[in-house]
Parts: sequence; C-alpha cells; structure tokens
Amino acid sequence: MSIPAAPFPAAYSTLSAQALAAWVEARYSCTGPVTCTLLRRGLNDTYRVTGLAGRDRAALRVYRSGWRSPGEVEWELGFLRHLAGAGCAVSGPLPQPGGACWEVLEAAEGPRVAALFGWVEGRWLEAVPEDAAAYGKAAARLHTAADPFRAEGRFALDLDHLLTQPLAVIRPLLAESPEVWQELEAAAHRTHAALTALAPRLEWGPCHGDLHEGNARLEADGTVRLFDFDCGGPGWRAYDLAVYGWSLFSNSGQTPEAAEEAWRAFLAAYQSLRPLGAADLQALPLFVTARAIWFMGLNAGRAHEYGTEVPDLGFFQYGLKFIRDWEAWPEA
Repeated sequence: MSIPAAPFPAAYSTLSAQALAAWVEARYSCTGPVTCTLLRRGLNDTYRVTGLAGRDRAALRVYRSGWRSPGEVEWELGFLRHLAGAGCAVSGPLPQPGGACWEVLEAAEGPRVAALFGWVEGRWLEAVPEDAAAYGKAAARLHTAADPFRAEGRFALDLDHLLTQPLAVIRPLLAESPEVWQELEAAAHRTHAALTALAPRLEWGPCHGDLHEGNARLEADGTVRLFDFDCGGPGWRAYDLAVYGWSLFSNSGQTPEAAEEAWRAFLAAYQSLRPLGAADLQALPLFVTARAIWFMGLNAGRAHEYGTEVPDLGFFQYGLKFIRDWEAWPEA
C-alpha cells in the first residue's frame, strides 16, 4: 500500500466543533450564533448545541464511521418518531426544515452520519428502589408503545449479535492467555445453549438495547425520559431488561444487596404494567451474562482506536470475575 501525500488515513477522528456549529446553523432555524461543544467520545461523539430556535439546547450525535449504516440510523430515528407519536417519553430526532433527520458527513476515516436530538433535562437515576421502580414502569411503557412498530433494515439483537460476534473479536486479544479465553468461551457456549432452548418461548419485539440507568433522566415532574437508542433493534425483551440488571450488579460502587433490592423493584414495577412469562423470567439471568460478554466484545472491537492496552488482560479477567460471581449469586 502506497502512502498518500495527504491526508494520511485515519482510524478515528474528532470533528471540529466549530465546523459542526456552522453545519447546524446552515441547516436549522436559529435565533443567534450557534455554539457546539464536544461532551464525550463514546460509541459515537456527542455535542451540546445552543442557538436553535425554540429550544435552549440540543444534542448532536456524530456516529462513528462504519458503526451504523444510513439505513440502520433511519430505523433508529423512525423507531424514536414512532415512540414519541405513541406518547412515550423519549428524546426524538429534530428534523431540518425540509424534513431530513440525518445527513452523512465525509470525515478523514470515511462517512459519518450526523443527527440532532432533543436535549433531556432532569437528574440521573440512582440505584435505589424508588428510581428503579420508575425506570421499570418506563421500560414497560416503552415496550408497549414499541409493539406495533414494523420496519426493516436493522440488525437483530440475537445470539449471533450478543455472543458469537463478540467472541470472534475477543479471541485475538486473548491469544497469549488461553486459560482466560477457554473460560470465557465456555461461559458463552453454556449461555448460548441455555438461551437457545428458551428462545421459542421468549417475547420478541423492538428494543432499546441499552437500558442502563445512564440512558435515562428523571425529570422534575417524575417522568423518566429515555434516550440513546443507538444499540436498539428487534430482540428479546428479557435481554432489554437484563441490561439494567447487568448495570446494577456490575457497579462496584454498591453492594450486591443494594443492587438486588433495586433489581427487584425494577422488575416488580415493570410487571405491574406488563407481566413477564415464565420463560422470560428464567432467561433474565442468562441475558445478564450475555450482556457482560457483549460488552467485552464491544470494547475488544475498538482496540484499533484505543489500543490493545485499553481492553487489556485485566479487563477480561474482571469481566470473567463478574460472570463467575453472577452465576454463583443465589438470586441469579
């Protein structure tokens, strides 16, 4: 491969906030100078935007190149429009005057989709029964509102997505630690087998895909508003709920007993509006393990951006310890 004179190829770039502000100002109704501030780099980049007509702030997401196709983004934004139309409390996309909700930007590493979303006010949810119950009811309302949604063009949150693909990207990073790899592979295989047996009896439908407490805010009137549907897609509803359990029990800042109390409150509140079948209840702890493996694969898949010292051996050892502890937990 010959080295081009310029620009040098990039695996990942951070787009100029000033240039994005000019992009917003050229496409949206604005009341004054637009400001754009990078808030965080995550799976995608999120910017805070001010100066739009009719709102104090908005959130601009720039999807990373190769992460979501335009068709997959259209599914996500269409899902959000459907949920908002059904009265579900979500942060929906903000259309341009012509109706477009997303646009492709040409970055150094390749095309990246950009979309503007409504800003979500309110406080973070805490891992306490009251907040967990409010979140459980919000999840039930989400699934009920999502039931009629039908659209093509999105990946499924199936066992290939949750277990098989993550293992494939993890394996090269554990080539020098065969004992860690073998234990992780064994955990994935037994989880896969157990969920395969249950799959015909599990509820399936459009899911948020990332229902941890960081993707919601509790507003002043008690409304739990959901955002960041980037990992959503058609999938098992028990997996959607299990993400919250994984987040609770993997949080080293709280005791297992406190996590269990919040988890019970979340599930009880969900089932007060939308009862779960016996198979879904049986699958919940299995999906917590699947989520842990998916999360390890997610980070392994970004090693070309962050370096192999970020998802290092300690990262995978910690993930395996969580799986061991979770499978040994009496309530799991």
